Amino acid sequence: MSKKSSAKSEECTGEFCEMTPEEREQQIRITAYYLWKQKGEKHGEDRDDWFEAEASFHEDYSD
Repeated sequence: MSKKSSAKSEECTGEFCEMTPEEREQQIRITAYYLWKQKGEKHGEDRDDWFEAEASFHEDYSD
């Protein structure tokens, strides 16, 4: 393992770091979907729902 990758693994701990990028994206996608449902399935606000889900995800999994 290189110094760069070992340093990165030392910085990152917990459930968030154990997820693959695909798993993280799937969790964000699911959260965005439920936000969209809660907001009355409004079309044209998908980016807002995605960004809100992404922020929520990072907040939930940050130290």
